[in-house]
Amino acid sequence: MRERLISRARADSEILWLLGLLLVLLIAYQHYDPGLLTPASVTILSAQFLPLLLAAAGQTSVMLLGGIDLSLGSVLALAMAVFATQDPHGTGGVVAAALLALAVAVGAGAVNGTLVAYAGLPPIVVTLAASFLWSGATLVVLPQPGGHVPGGLVSAYNNGWNGVAVPALALAVVLAAWKLLRTTRHGLALYAVGGNEHGAYASGLATRAVKIGGYALAGVFTGLAGIGLAVQTGSADPTIGAPYTLNSIAACVLGGISFFGGVGRMRGTVLGALVIGLLTNLLLFTGISPFYQLVVQGVILVVALALKTYVTKEAAV
Repeated sequence: MRERLISRARADSEILWLLGLLLVLLIAYQHYDPGLLTPASVTILSAQFLPLLLAAAGQTSVMLLGGIDLSLGSVLALAMAVFATQDPHGTGGVVAAALLALAVAVGAGAVNGTLVAYAGLPPIVVTLAASFLWSGATLVVLPQPGGHVPGGLVSAYNNGWNGVAVPALALAVVLAAWKLLRTTRHGLALYAVGGNEHGAYASGLATRAVKIGGYALAGVFTGLAGIGLAVQTGSADPTIGAPYTLNSIAACVLGGISFFGGVGRMRGTVLGALVIGLLTNLLLFTGISPFYQLVVQGVILVVALALKTYVTKEAAV
């Protein structure tokens, strides 16, 4: 009972800490953009942040299993390329293109999960090798930046559709689906296998199947992120995925997802991704040289993680 209360206190303090950090960033952001809270600005920012939020959700699925996915950016770029290179006027149109891109991403995730489950190698090694595989496949599909997304879809995504912020609505649907999934057998199994794989196996769980399913679920989120990024930009870039791998991991860690598995909540990941997105934009607004922006961002994130760790430890005492 005491351990459960300590765990709950630590989780709540992490969320409160992230909300405080997010509030500070929003105040600073409003200094450069007074119209931050207007519907138009919310729509634009949600369109910009949605791919990272979805990518971080995919990384969360893997990290809850005690793994890490270094191929996430490559799978995102592959889904993006597949979606943007399909003929939007062909059979099934945009919907068929989205389903194909999603199927490819889920398949890639399932392959990653199968290799992790049966190869007996650390996930970081398996997914690093897989990243080269999926990067090569992306270059086969789209050797150079290009592709096309219908202009009407791009406009609706970036500017809203009949007053509705489509990306914000999409994020709400994804979070609702995750909340529902977490109450299912598979959702509970993710936490069980990540928290204690041997114990989960002894309890009768098919741990290998759970791992494959967890990586396939990550493929769902990553595929949606790639589709969203293609719609945001109106085209595709086979080399655009790399930053999403590291940023998704940073968002998960900021959000309280444990590297050892079995601990963390999706709401924390979402807040962590929002912090990274706002921080990136703020650095652009400040006019800091692009050569130093990554350095400053890294320093801020390290300090934020150190403070978060201190705050959560104090809350658990």
